[in-house]
Amino acid sequence: MRFGIDAHHLNGKPQGSRTYLLGLIKELARLTTDDRLLVYSFNPSQTRELVDAPNIVHRRVFPETARLRLPIVVPLLELVDRVDAFHSQYICPPVSLVPEVVSIHDILFETHPDLFRGAFSQRSTWLIRRSAHRARYVVTVSEYSRRALLEHYNLPEEKVVVTPDAVDPDLFRSLDPDQAPELEEVKARYQLEAPFVLSIGRLEPRKNLERLIRAFGRVRQRLDSNLQLVIAGKEDFRYQSIHEEAERLPTGAVRFLGTVPDKDLPILYNLAGVLAYPSLVEGFGMPVLEAMACGTPVVSSPRGALPEVGGDAVVWVEPEDEDSISDGIENVLTDSEGTARRRASGLEKAQGFRWRETARRTLEVYRDCTN
Repeated sequence: MRFGIDAHHLNGKPQGSRTYLLGLIKELARLTTDDRLLVYSFNPSQTRELVDAPNIVHRRVFPETARLRLPIVVPLLELVDRVDAFHSQYICPPVSLVPEVVSIHDILFETHPDLFRGAFSQRSTWLIRRSAHRARYVVTVSEYSRRALLEHYNLPEEKVVVTPDAVDPDLFRSLDPDQAPELEEVKARYQLEAPFVLSIGRLEPRKNLERLIRAFGRVRQRLDSNLQLVIAGKEDFRYQSIHEEAERLPTGAVRFLGTVPDKDLPILYNLAGVLAYPSLVEGFGMPVLEAMACGTPVVSSPRGALPEVGGDAVVWVEPEDEDSISDGIENVLTDSEGTARRRASGLEKAQGFRWRETARRTLEVYRDCTN
């Protein structure tokens, strides 16, 4: 069989969709050696450096604007390359000669529109909704997102399949300081004072960073005036107020690293004393899973799909209560026995999220499309 995969997110900004595609395509290539994977991206040579295998064929898709690419170019490529099914991300072609699968990681832009004002156009929302109805199958990353899709888009139960996000255990793992010189190298390069409070994710309203910064300021006053909050992530939209809040604390208390290379992320998790992730809502919550896989204790909010990911390994806090956030962070930094217990629980729980299982479920969907 020949399965086409829209992978243009691999050439874009670091985000959940990019992580998902990397993990999925790598494992599909290992799992399905008798099938051919046609991976479509804007920059095939760059994509080949990220994911490559004998049964992967890299194809260029163009132009970058979806107005021409989706209705004209993608259907033509499906026909020319003789694919048996095509897997799109969020928006699938309006016309297709083959069965379509669409990944919709969440529809938070529909269920929580106030958090996305200025980020999603009405046209994008309409196209995603239309794609969900057009596709043979919709795959999503959590039960929370599945329930939202069924309820808000009125889709048949059997049409929406959960293929969870996962983690690469060779990359995200607990490192022994005595056997990992890269820990000190990254610490020195970013000029970090460990242990620090870490936040990972794009700078946008949903991540609740303004409240986190204020809560961190209280922890810093109570515990250690040298404690740092390190925020790694790209500025996305409505981020200016986050910087303004950080400027109210002493110079150096909050560090913004911007986008960090993929290889540095596991090191940052290992160096951190705690991951603080008090998001207002998530369709999955990759940083929580990645932190647990590295043995990093987590403070997070029980919103959206986050409880599915963290379970009893996480210190849960109320994201709109700054005292709750600060108490949770302080609890992790001071309760060594409880933190050790949750660290062990997180390492165990993270083992249940593997890209091979995600790829296996996705391959079942592809094959069911062609039956």
